[in-house]
Amino acid sequence: MRGLSMAKKSKVAQGELAYYAAMVPLQGLLPINVGLKPAREETMISALGSPEMPLTIQDQPDRASPLVKALKVTERLSINAAPTGIKPAIASLAGILKDAFAQEDQAGHDLESVLDDDGMLAVRYRRPTNGHPSTKISNHSWGTAIDFRLVGHDPPANTHGMIPRFIAVLLPFFNGAGWYSGISFSDTMHFEVADDTIHKWATDGALKP
Repeated sequence: MRGLSMAKKSKVAQGELAYYAAMVPLQGLLPINVGLKPAREETMISALGSPEMPLTIQDQPDRASPLVKALKVTERLSINAAPTGIKPAIASLAGILKDAFAQEDQAGHDLESVLDDDGMLAVRYRRPTNGHPSTKISNHSWGTAIDFRLVGHDPPANTHGMIPRFIAVLLPFFNGAGWYSGISFSDTMHFEVADDTIHKWATDGALKP
C-alpha cells in the first residue's frame, strides 16, 4: 500500500478486514494438528521452570519463572503486532508470519495490514471456558502461546465448523512450524508451541538464556 493516500489506504484496509474476517469451513483444512500435542504443564515446568505460585486468571508478569524472565523479548513482527514471548518462540513466529504474509501478498491480499496479536506472555491460570475456575497454568505463562485477532475486531471465540479466513491462512504455517492450534480445544484464536517442539528446543539448547 506504499504510495497510496490515507483515504485509499483506509479503503484497502477495510476491504482486507472484510476479506479476512469472512468465515470459511474448517473442513477444507482437516486434518489439523497432525502429529502434534498441546504442551503439557509437566513439560513446560521441566523445560522453563514454574511461575511463582499461586496465580490467578489475571496476568501477573512479576511471577514468571526466572528462566522465562531471562528469555523474554518483545519484537515487532508486523505493522500492528509486537508480541512479548521467549526468544525461540518469537523467532519461530517471525518466520511463520513472514511466510504467511508473503503467500497472501502473492495472492493480491495484505494480511499484515490487518493482523494483530491479542497477547502472548501472560502469567496466569487458564481462563475458564465452561464456567468453572481452573488451577492449570496457562501456556501463555511461559511466552509460548499467542492469540490473534483482526484490527478493530474482538478475538474469534469458539467458532465450531467455521473459522475466520485469517485463522485458516495462518493454521498450516503454525502446524508446519510445530505449533498446536487451539481449534482442537475450542479456542480458535490460539496457537501454542507443541509439546514435542518444546522438548526439541530444550534438547537443542534453545531454552538457555
